Amino acid sequence: MPNPDLSPNLLHLKNKLGSINRSNDGDHVEAVVAILLWDEPGRGLQTLLVQRAEREGDPWSGQIGLPGGRVKQGAETPRTALHREVDEEVGIKLEEVGVELGSLSVGHPMRRMEMRVQPWVYGLRIMPRISIGSEIASSFWANLAHLPSTKKMSEITIRNQPWSVESFVVEGKIVWGFTYRVLTELLPILEIPL
Repeated sequence: MPNPDLSPNLLHLKNKLGSINRSNDGDHVEAVVAILLWDEPGRGLQTLLVQRAEREGDPWSGQIGLPGGRVKQGAETPRTALHREVDEEVGIKLEEVGVELGSLSVGHPMRRMEMRVQPWVYGLRIMPRISIGSEIASSFWANLAHLPSTKKMSEITIRNQPWSVESFVVEGKIVWGFTYRVLTELLPILEIPL
């Protein structure tokens, strides 16, 4: 059923994602992330990225990522976890302003290969007010059409070891790893060449 609150770009994406069956709510995953899309008039599709707070023992401390987190096994579905995590991390109530457009492929973060993470794509009916939670240091919107022009090899340090990784560099921030892989899966679906 068409959703008149979504832009034509987001409706088109919903149709495309609907034709690609990647997963369902019954899949067993340990974590979820949200690709939150806002179709900004005159600028096109934007996605919300977050910089995780610096926290001892957090393998993703300080990194750029997508809102999301762990599923409380046996206590909630992955979708319920996604709604809870997005609300806790960025203050967006998906049931009020979001429309699920579809999912992308379940993946594994490089530093936790045993962890299965489900990315879900949501279109936002309105530009939401962001209210970051304690696990997040900051957030910013990235223009999806501009991402390919920011693609480069970046030097990062993990456990005192230097690594050269494929990345997008947005506002001086390095987007790499699982978030980079999720975005590089989404861009061709949007017909944005890498």
